[in-house]
Amino acid sequence: MSWIASSIGKLDALLVKVRLHTILQRQTAAGIQRELELDLPDDSPVDYVLDLLRLEVDPAELIIAVNGRMVEEGQRLSAGDVVDLIPAISGG
Repeated sequence: MSWIASSIGKLDALLVKVRLHTILQRQTAAGIQRELELDLPDDSPVDYVLDLLRLEVDPAELIIAVNGRMVEEGQRLSAGDVVDLIPAISGG
């Protein structure tokens, strides 16, 4: 089951897939949610996705990849992009 943030009525929308890794995965009644499909306004940056998801992690502590390549929060998204949000791991 996927969660869709709809931009109904906008002709310039784009659909992206967001994959949540480790602690970012969400527990739902249907089970663990590892992947989302988001319908975003055209030319949305990655930080728009982060704001939309209201993640409880500092974006500076995330590894963000779009289509397998590491990117910064300001990276603009295109239709069909796959965004991976991976918490950086630290230890001591």
